[in-house]
Amino acid sequence: MKNLPLFAAAALLLGVSTFSSCIKDKCSRTVTYISVEPVYVTLEEVRNSTAVREEPRELKEPGQIYYYNNTMYVVEKREGVHVIDNTDPRNPVNTAFIKIAGNQDIAIKDGLMYANSYVDMLVIDLQDYQVVGRAEGIIQPFWEDLANDRILVEYVEKEVTEVMSCEEQDALIERGGVFFGGPMLANAEAVFDANLSSAGGTGIAGSLAHFSIIGDYLYTIQHDGYSMDIFDLTQPTEPAHANTVRVGFHLETLFPYGDKLFVGSNVGMFIYDNSDPVNPVELSMFEHARACDPVFVYGDYAYVTLWDGSSCGAGPNQLDVIDISDLAKPVLKSSFTLQNPHGLSVKDNVLLLCEGDFGFKSFDNSDPLTVGDHLLGHAKNVHATDVISLPGNADVAMVIGEGGFYQYGFDDPENMELLSVIEVKR
Repeated sequence: MKNLPLFAAAALLLGVSTFSSCIKDKCSRTVTYISVEPVYVTLEEVRNSTAVREEPRELKEPGQIYYYNNTMYVVEKREGVHVIDNTDPRNPVNTAFIKIAGNQDIAIKDGLMYANSYVDMLVIDLQDYQVVGRAEGIIQPFWEDLANDRILVEYVEKEVTEVMSCEEQDALIERGGVFFGGPMLANAEAVFDANLSSAGGTGIAGSLAHFSIIGDYLYTIQHDGYSMDIFDLTQPTEPAHANTVRVGFHLETLFPYGDKLFVGSNVGMFIYDNSDPVNPVELSMFEHARACDPVFVYGDYAYVTLWDGSSCGAGPNQLDVIDISDLAKPVLKSSFTLQNPHGLSVKDNVLLLCEGDFGFKSFDNSDPLTVGDHLLGHAKNVHATDVISLPGNADVAMVIGEGGFYQYGFDDPENMELLSVIEVKR
């Protein structure tokens, strides 16, 4: 049995037996398909959930990454956050686990972690891991069953083999060559299209972040995939809803840059003027083929990776370089075909790129318009999803993937050095 996270529909490799022609009203066949079933928690369970410091755990299903004050925080999907002391990147130490039921995203400012627990927001003091604040119901539920006072928190998929009639076979839904059945098919679009995805006292998120703190405000992508909700952190332990901004279609990532906010979606990149933090104003939108879309901004260019994620569309696998010197008129300058590009980061003249199953790469970014033509280094034996470049003078890339947490030195980007790894244990 495998869990389907709320922010990422699974890319399943299971198929269905080939259907032969049906004899009208009298056809049956043994069929293998994926049954999609909902998992609910009651609102009482949500309200009773809290954060608990535990001894370190092994990584099993790592998600979002966040760097703050020499510490890497790695979300364990739906379970909590690993706390890794990264004072010495050659010897990272897994020091604690913060158990947070239903957690998917975090952001940190001034020693306080803002972490969702299902639909609530917990404020956690990182000195002692105690919950010092809570805002109820400020994250939109994925699905509500108000009659039974509960919310949908995830889907569980299960392989089922059974004899089905022609009519039952016709009721299965095909998605990307995979057939699905089960009780949630009446809400098929909700099931399959649910993807979303510094300075001072604020930490640094990866390029796949759904939460971003700018000044005294927390920006979040909501489960509906269309809205960005803004929360006032003026009273740090009492997050207060300040505004909801309807942005666009299938939002995925947030990237702050100065007083601008770049929002990635699977149809394009939105640019917002954030001078008035409660009322950001859309400046422009750069449209691209439907595909997953992390964004990283550096100087006058936005770097956008597109990949054919199962729930994002079947768009190209490529890196786009977009001139944003005129924020009202972003212009595509270059596109480079890649294998499966995911998260990325830029530091000085080096672009760091995660290529999923195809490893982790470094490129010469001296000329952004030709960056994709100048591969420098390639770590092949690693699955790479997202990356944060260590702030300061050290050239260290902190990489997360299905296999674990990796750190690479790129003083010489043509010969990246694996400094350390904390492996996933399943």
